[in-house]
Amino acid sequence: MTQKDLKSLLREKKICRKNLRDEEKIRDFYQKIKGLSLNEMEELFPAPEESIAQNLFDYTNEILCENTLNKAIDISLSMFDPETIEKCSDGSFQNDMKLLQSMFFFLIEEIFRGEKGAAALFKSAISEGTWMEAETQSAILNRIASGIGFIQNSPFDSLDFCSLGGKHFRANESVLRIFYNFMHPALYAKEGIVNELNFIREQQKNILPIFPNTRKMNYTKSDANKEIEEKAENLKILRSMDFGFFDSDYTQSFFACDEEFRESFTRPITCKCFQETNLVWEKEPHFNLSGRRKIVAKKSDRAINKSALMNKFLYSERNMITHVSENFAVFRLFSKEYTKYEMVFWEELLLESMYDVHTYILGMSSDGARKKLLAILNHYFEKITDRLGMEKILVEQRWECVFGAQGDCNLEKEDLKKTNIFNILSDDEVTHFKRFMAFMYCSENGDSDFFERNRKRIQLYLIYLSLRLSSMDFQSMDLITF
Repeated sequence: MTQKDLKSLLREKKICRKNLRDEEKIRDFYQKIKGLSLNEMEELFPAPEESIAQNLFDYTNEILCENTLNKAIDISLSMFDPETIEKCSDGSFQNDMKLLQSMFFFLIEEIFRGEKGAAALFKSAISEGTWMEAETQSAILNRIASGIGFIQNSPFDSLDFCSLGGKHFRANESVLRIFYNFMHPALYAKEGIVNELNFIREQQKNILPIFPNTRKMNYTKSDANKEIEEKAENLKILRSMDFGFFDSDYTQSFFACDEEFRESFTRPITCKCFQETNLVWEKEPHFNLSGRRKIVAKKSDRAINKSALMNKFLYSERNMITHVSENFAVFRLFSKEYTKYEMVFWEELLLESMYDVHTYILGMSSDGARKKLLAILNHYFEKITDRLGMEKILVEQRWECVFGAQGDCNLEKEDLKKTNIFNILSDDEVTHFKRFMAFMYCSENGDSDFFERNRKRIQLYLIYLSLRLSSMDFQSMDLITF
């Protein structure tokens, strides 16, 4: 975009801000900005402090390019014309946010085009003349959310862009990124979703950190307690915020040679953003009173793995796309690096994770699928535990022998070492067993693409999360519910 184009859009923006209820004018302006890069959008909709900094740079640059003092003086005076002053003011920024609020209607209308019942909602808002209002947009999104499986009712309690914070990020950054990632014609749906997930992760890390600083030495007792309590409260907030949406028809393919299950295997799952939402501390964070005075904490890998049986985590899916990596639970169980450094703990984790998969399969409603999956899991469980010299008993009795009533492994360390799958199974068997566990952990192994198949749900959920986090981005941490 040339400076001439930018000035033209700035003039048109100013006209639109004075006509926020003019549907045709706002819609036309929305269409014109769809091809802008994120940097160009930030130029068009700057935060107040950025406007001032940019103008100062432009002023210095123009003065240095001039040959006469008079021309420099003329330029300096031009910096104080009404348009420039208005552009730099907080009032101007608020007006920009109101314009973005109006254009947001056309973004969500575009995203949910074709969604059952959505067209009537948008048409009604236009006919009533309330389409540009935050309350109307919230009501529309809540109706859509309830129809596509959002677990929490009415998550969009308010959508007032003017109330968003700006401690860690520019006050308009979450809005501009939503626009760019979900409206730009050059972005594939999946690419835009990945971009948005990257930003939301940075929001969460800065605005709502959940891990205590376990590296810092020499905490005072009061500072350590404060750190632990703050992170515990943040984790509680993240759990309530990242509630997820329900997918009752999640489909995978696994039984290639089975006529009944060859094409698909369907089961209900919940989709959330962060696996940390289901974080359980194996050892609760506490203050180490030794000379080093550190915070000590250990998360439960088993609990996180268990959550993967029933949940799809969007950020973990992002990692699989951007890093061509494996499902996090699969990596944890089949990474040889893990066995190298924590051999005994890894073998115990593998067995207990198998127990959790066994419990999950037993609770499945489909009798046919349950029998097939149980047969595969029991095959590997028997082969792994054969090294323990157990009597020839029924496999279900073997499960009871290896695990206690709460599903904790009963084996001593020396027996655990005997169950190392890399010493028991062939390479082909490890590969097949790994694929089976990946299937159980909701990992994609079919032709369909999870992001593309659930595009509308995911985009709406990420809009909710990003704006919710932005609403918390204040020095005082005043919480506003979206």
